[in-house]
Parts: sequence; C-alpha cells; structure tokens
Amino acid sequence: MEDLPGHMGRFRIQAGVSDAPTLAEAFSIHWMPVGNLGVDLIVLALQPLLGIELATKLTIILLIILFSVGLLTVIKEAHGEIPATAAFALPLAYAYPFQFGFVNFWLASGLALLIFGLVLRYQRLERSRAWRLLILLGSLAIYFAHVFGWVFFALMVGGNSLYRQFHRYGPTWLAIRGIILEGLLLCLPLVFIVLWRSTDSGGETSAYFDISHKWGWIESALRDRWVQLDGQSALGCVGLIILGLVGAMRMNPRLLTIFALLTGFYLFIPFAFHGLIYADMRMTPLLLAIGIAALAPRAIMGKRVAAMLAIAALVFVCVRTAAMTYSYVLASDDQENHLLALDHIPKGSRVVALVAPDCPRGWSGSRITSLASMAIVRRDAFVNAQFEMPGAQLVAVSPSIPRDFAYGTGSLVRLPDCDRPEPELAERVGQIPYDAFDHVWLIGVGPGDRPSVPRLRLVWSNDQSAVYAIASE
Repeated sequence: MEDLPGHMGRFRIQAGVSDAPTLAEAFSIHWMPVGNLGVDLIVLALQPLLGIELATKLTIILLIILFSVGLLTVIKEAHGEIPATAAFALPLAYAYPFQFGFVNFWLASGLALLIFGLVLRYQRLERSRAWRLLILLGSLAIYFAHVFGWVFFALMVGGNSLYRQFHRYGPTWLAIRGIILEGLLLCLPLVFIVLWRSTDSGGETSAYFDISHKWGWIESALRDRWVQLDGQSALGCVGLIILGLVGAMRMNPRLLTIFALLTGFYLFIPFAFHGLIYADMRMTPLLLAIGIAALAPRAIMGKRVAAMLAIAALVFVCVRTAAMTYSYVLASDDQENHLLALDHIPKGSRVVALVAPDCPRGWSGSRITSLASMAIVRRDAFVNAQFEMPGAQLVAVSPSIPRDFAYGTGSLVRLPDCDRPEPELAERVGQIPYDAFDHVWLIGVGPGDRPSVPRLRLVWSNDQSAVYAIASE
C-alpha cells in the first residue's frame, strides 16, 4: 500500500518519543480536532501490546472486514435479503483508495456503511430514538476517522431521507421539513470542522468538472497491478449498474436515490478540495458499491438465473482475491529488498532519503515512495518521508531540519532520461546540507545511476538501494 509506511512513521512518533532522542528533536505533535485520526487512534491504543507493525497490520485487516460487513448490512436492510448480485460489490473493499493507502478514509467509509446499515435497520423497526442517535453520534465518530467519510455518510443519510420523506408525503412542505430535521442530526462535526479549519489556510481547491479524469477514476476503481484485469473488472461493475438503470435488473429505489445523489456529488467534487487531494478518486468505488448494492435479479428471471448470477459473483470475488494476493506477494518481495538497508542505518540516525519512483509511472504506481518512513518505525531515525499536510495531521517536522529536506515531498527524484516532474537525482544530491544529516539512503536507484560524491561513503548496496555515510569535511 503506497502511502501506508508514511502513516506508520507517524504512528511511531505519536506513540511517544521520550525513548528516542532523534525523534524527539526532529518532530513535534500538535493535538487538534482534525478529521483524519481513525487508524492513528486504533494503532495508538493497540501498539503498547502489539507494537506498531502488528497493530497496523491487524487494523488494516479490520478495514476490509468493516467495509464488507457494512456494505452487506446496507444491502440486507434495503432489500430485505442478500440478492444474488451482492457479491459483485465485495472486491471494491480493495479499491484504489485502499491500495493507495488512504487508510483513515477507508476506515471512515467502512464505519459509514455499517452505521448507515444500522440506521436502516432501526428505521425498519420504527425505533426512532435509536436511529437518530446513531446518525448524531455516528457522524462524530466517522468525522474523526476521516472528514470525507463523514461526507459520504451525509450523502447516504440525505439520499435515504429524500426517499423516505417524498415516498411518505410526496413533494410537500412536510417532506422538506422532515429532510431538514434529519439533516440537522449530521451537523455535530461542523463544530470541530470550524475549530480545525480556523487554525490553517484551508488548503487548495482545484480541478472542477474534469470529465476525462472522472471517467479515468471510474476505470481505476479496482486499480492494482494488472491493467487489463483491473480495468475490465471496473467496467464490469459499471456494466452491471447500467443493466439496472435500463431495467434489465431490478434496482432498489432507496439505494437508487442514494446512488443518484452520489453521482451528482461525484461530478461536482474537484480533484483537490480544501487541501484534500484525490477527492473525487476516493468517491469512485463508493459510488460503484452503492450502485451494485441497489441491484437485484427480477423475479421473472427465476431461481436458475439468480443462481447463475450468484456463481458469477463468487467467481469474480475469487479471481480478484487471487490476483490481489499475488500482487501483494510481488510488492512485498520488492519492498523487503529495499528494507534490507535498515540493517545498515544506525539507530537514531538523521537520514536523507532520495527515492526514484518508477518511470514512467505504471498502472500499479510505485510502492516505494513512502517506504523510507520505515526507518522511523524500526530504527527511531529521522528521515524526510513524512507527509507535508499542514493542519491535516498532528505531526510536524521541527524547524531545526532544513526545510527542503524535511518532508517526503523533498525526497522524490528522477533519474536521467526520465520524463517526470521531480528534480534530477544528481541535482538533489548536490543540494543536501550534509552537516545536518549523517546518512543518505537511495531507494529505486540502480548502481549505474548512483552519484560519486567525496563526502558520501558507501556502507551497503544491492540492485535497487544504497546507504551512504556522510563523512566529515
């Protein structure tokens, strides 16, 4: 998962740095009610017993279970049963935002699905106090996991309210009043959003209505490593939804209303929204999941067709699971090859990491861009690999670290003849403030591209990584 090592470095810092002088000097923690704390808080609670790495691993497994159970709960409550087509949506638990490592967002999305499913259950049972309390307190829990998960939850609750109120009262003031009152139950996180955003610039908002990219994110909804399989799997999900929209299969009107609301939001939301990048990409698999969740075979199709659909869905789940498992094996072997370098980085070092991602960027992306943060986790070392997200997370780099080499944005480089926007490796090596660090770690740089600098003494290398000690002048 591309961004996950960066998260793990932050988990190590947040767990306490009193026993790690280098980390204590290099990082500071600024507690604030940010909507981006979900997995951080779970790992913080588990790590005293399990350690950072095992606590993270178990939490990531939880995300998949939570998303799947939440989605099936929504489907069961909306349809009154689990239709034969339901399993087609399950591989979306491993969608591109998850592969990218947006773990707090994915936790929030799973929570949103599960809590919304319970809201539907208590509405069916006519337990009004229970479902209202779930929306009120659930909104807060989902917000603290990730603010965009709260947006997803609000859209589901809003779409459900539209369906319920207009179905009951028609387009009347009574229906509008009911929608507004249910909407007010979602507003508790706004208090914390005001407190949070009043302390930062709010971040960039850009790239509205970029339709080509919108379609590209839909094709990338199940993006992992296999271009044809992943792309065709996503298009297959789209095809299923189209079958429902044209009437070839039945669509649950409640979930169809939510799907329509999500579609409108997806078309409107820009790529970057108040500093949250990939805003529209994050919504794509959720849109497809709700669209498939709305589907069910028509009664006229009979049990034989329903059984065939269920078998096809099971085959789809098995093929996607096998392909992703093999992909993870390949990614793990590659990452472990790079992480052999950690045995040659002294504990408590100050390290400059320079990472050369794949060129050109492939379908699977590069799973090494945040890998250097494992030096924080395993060696209590400073490394320029943390995310630069002012106001969006609790950890900041001390001003004592030279700004150009403080965050992960300063670690990315390109090799000669590579058409990428990052600066060339040789240029960045020449800019290193050597007196502020004691080691340089090159990741994704083969022997033929490594620099020859008098102050850099090679300590260790293999075919893709190298560690240099910085000699005194």
